[in-house]
Amino acid sequence: MQINGSDQGHLDPRQLLIETFGRDDIAGKLLILGTPGAGKTTALLSLAEQLVCGALAKPKTVIPVLFELSTWRKDNQSIRDWLIEQMYEQHGGNRKAKLYEQWLDQQVLLPLLDGLDELGFERQQKCTQKLNEFARQYPKLVVCCRAKEFAQANIKLNTLNGAVCLEPLSNEQIQTYLEMQQSPLWSVIESSPTLQTLLEPTDEGDPGLLRIPLFITLAASVYDSQHSFRTKAELLNQYVDRQLSPEVRESDRRSNLEKRDWAYKTPELEPDWRQTERTLTWLARQLQQTNTVEILIEQIQPSWLETERAQRLYLLISGLILGLIGGAIGGLFGGLAFGLPFGLFGGMTGGMTGVIIGGSDDDITPVWSFKTSISHNVRQGILKPLRIWLISGLILGLIWGLISRLISGLIIGPILGLSYGLIGGLISLLISGHDVQLISEVIDISSLLGRVKQGSLPNQDIWNSLQSFLWTTLFSYPLVVVMMFGALELPQIPQISNQSITDGEAIRVIFHSFWEVFPQLSLPSIFGALIFGFSQGGGAACVQHVCLRFVLWQSGVAPWHLAKFLNYCVERRLLQRVGGRYRFLHRELLDHFAQRPAP
Repeated sequence: MQINGSDQGHLDPRQLLIETFGRDDIAGKLLILGTPGAGKTTALLSLAEQLVCGALAKPKTVIPVLFELSTWRKDNQSIRDWLIEQMYEQHGGNRKAKLYEQWLDQQVLLPLLDGLDELGFERQQKCTQKLNEFARQYPKLVVCCRAKEFAQANIKLNTLNGAVCLEPLSNEQIQTYLEMQQSPLWSVIESSPTLQTLLEPTDEGDPGLLRIPLFITLAASVYDSQHSFRTKAELLNQYVDRQLSPEVRESDRRSNLEKRDWAYKTPELEPDWRQTERTLTWLARQLQQTNTVEILIEQIQPSWLETERAQRLYLLISGLILGLIGGAIGGLFGGLAFGLPFGLFGGMTGGMTGVIIGGSDDDITPVWSFKTSISHNVRQGILKPLRIWLISGLILGLIWGLISRLISGLIIGPILGLSYGLIGGLISLLISGHDVQLISEVIDISSLLGRVKQGSLPNQDIWNSLQSFLWTTLFSYPLVVVMMFGALELPQIPQISNQSITDGEAIRVIFHSFWEVFPQLSLPSIFGALIFGFSQGGGAACVQHVCLRFVLWQSGVAPWHLAKFLNYCVERRLLQRVGGRYRFLHRELLDHFAQRPAP
């Protein structure tokens, strides 16, 4: 390693990175540079491990947290706001408590930022400016970037106090490593002019392929005297072929007899190498086009369909199903008033026509998180909007009661007026367009019912959407019942000897009328609640996702059980998994698959 700072020079390879990080001239602000595969992320993870050990030994020290700069997508977003957003998305938490904001203000977090080069040239420049602004105010920060991309951006991170550049391996280091692996590759390199050229710098000035830790590791694992490699692409192809070969798959199962949770129970059920490579190639292209490195099943979008036929098929299927469901619910809802056959026919026809004409190729937006525990914040969030319409109803009812007393000559008393006013106040809020806002506030799943860690399980957000749909329907049902009751003609109050009945009796008349008509309101209210839950609670996202997955499976792009397939690729050491998130073993492997021609 080479250090660039106030004291430039070479570091002892045996020296821990935390020692450099803790130097007085570095003071916790460090940049890690290197070529692709040189071990930048490994060095960052090693530093994180050393810092965690220090934090456990001294609880009052800083807490290291890893972040992927590839998720910085808003050019005007500050690094502080982005860090807060990422912590809520990655680790969950109640946004109202502002816990992460407090930690940043108290400077107890140490951000370790990887992948500055993955933003692209222009966005890397903008992000570098934001990093400089953040580092001027924050005491400790570590950033990783490829050396060539960092130099091409021509914007320095001058707020960091030093940079560590990971240098290519020497002949002695390569020989020592291969001997430890009991590989004959070093003796082959010495006698092979072709492999010796892979130790020489390239025409672009990059280190030789076999001087990069990633590729010498792969070369040692796949070397076959009968099938030598001459380029990086050939080496990566050999690695993929080896990992997917039946012999290696069988060998892995024999050497891990205690492992019971294989993605596929038997090798016969595993996808063949063609399907595996086809799906990984498709995933790599989509990650490259969207400039991301992580695969989340729930974030697969209709725009990932690469052929016009698949796009038209998705629009047709999703449009028909959304139209049928929405039209059927709406038709049953209206059929109670206009007749069931007419309501069903009109609702389904209108629903299908509207969805197909309007299109359903928008991004799928699932509910990010769902938690059913009712905390103090949840109760306050539910009671706040309810208090709004109750107070409004009381005020309207009081005014109504007073006016009724003056106009009707004491025929209708203030309590009866208040009773009608409470219902009328709610109805006026609903009719004036506050119904969706009110119900949304009462059952705002993502903010009121808490947040759970995103991506802790494969396809978690789609399952969250399904739960949200059910709970949204449940919570909105009583409000829909009250709304429909208010839309009915209010009960007539009997008159006796030209005198009004008592206010208590009037209230009993209202509630008696409500329970009389409730059986008639219960069924249509269910359909009304279903409409709201389907449109606002995540039901539509579930349908869209299932339709998209069906089209991907039908077109041969991805298997139906995608999570099982991705877990299989983790077993084959082509992907890595953390919770419900997947990524390629290395960015070089992602780029390798993405450069393959589309099947």
